[in-house]
Amino acid sequence: MVATALTLVTALSGCSLLGGSDEESEPQSGGNGKLETTTLNISIMKTTDLAPFHLAMQEGFFEDEGLEVKFVDAPSGGESVNKLISGEADISYSSYTPFFLAESRKAGQAKGGVKIVADAASAGPNSCMVVALPNSSVKTVQDMAGKRVAVTATGTISDLLTMSTLKTKGVDYKSIQWVKTPFPATADALKAGNVDAAFVTEPFLSQTQTVAGALPIFDTATGPTADMPVAGWGSTGDFVKKNPNTIAAFQRAMQKGTDLALSDRTLVEPLLVKFSGVDENIAKVATLLTFQSKLDATRIQRVPDLMKDFAVITEELDVSKMIVPTAPLT
Repeated sequence: MVATALTLVTALSGCSLLGGSDEESEPQSGGNGKLETTTLNISIMKTTDLAPFHLAMQEGFFEDEGLEVKFVDAPSGGESVNKLISGEADISYSSYTPFFLAESRKAGQAKGGVKIVADAASAGPNSCMVVALPNSSVKTVQDMAGKRVAVTATGTISDLLTMSTLKTKGVDYKSIQWVKTPFPATADALKAGNVDAAFVTEPFLSQTQTVAGALPIFDTATGPTADMPVAGWGSTGDFVKKNPNTIAAFQRAMQKGTDLALSDRTLVEPLLVKFSGVDENIAKVATLLTFQSKLDATRIQRVPDLMKDFAVITEELDVSKMIVPTAPLT
């Protein structure tokens, strides 16, 4: 909910879920005008912060907007953004870093660049943690210098949040030995002694504690990185320009799904089990990311700024030029 940082590398079925009637062949009103297209191809992943999307599907919010949603699976945030750039997806879910990496490298320039159409999640307290086993040499944040630390990949929310926290605490973050480890393999990497500590989010925070006996060492979403935006939904400039009413309909459906998810956690837990591969017991206790939907340029600007601070990108990006204003609910 994070980058590749928040991805479970397991495939969905590649099936589609219909949000509109099979009898509807012509674009129709999404509330603020005639839809330019009623079918959306969306790239998603098995992350816990996609619960609002699945809730919107379940409750018929996309159908209410006249949309038929077909989703395709991506194994990582980077691959999800690649599907967007290649035209395989009209809208993609990803942690924010791949969107900004693509924009900084002008990967989508031929299609009008990358646009952010909806927020998804931010890092709430105790949702993005560094953990270690009881026999590890890492007992506190001050022990991290020079250690082997599991992250999904470098240049992602995983290592950025960790480095920012270490820098704030006066720890030499440049000495860290980053070990690329998919979240599902983190518990095994800890037990095998391949890493001294690991960055994890839910459900893997609970999984590493249950399976490997890991202990939380420090929260990476505090101080300068408190409530850091971690994931969102993107499209291309060309698609947004050609389909403004369709994008607005998507935004309204996602806002309704997000509002409902925030209002009743018991609606979210079964979706974590069904779509994110989360054990039922873990779903009940997992510390979830903070669901978001409405876009705030100032808040999301923190992500590319952090990426530039740690040389993941070399130029400044103006998020306000990438954001598609959130359509009001009707």
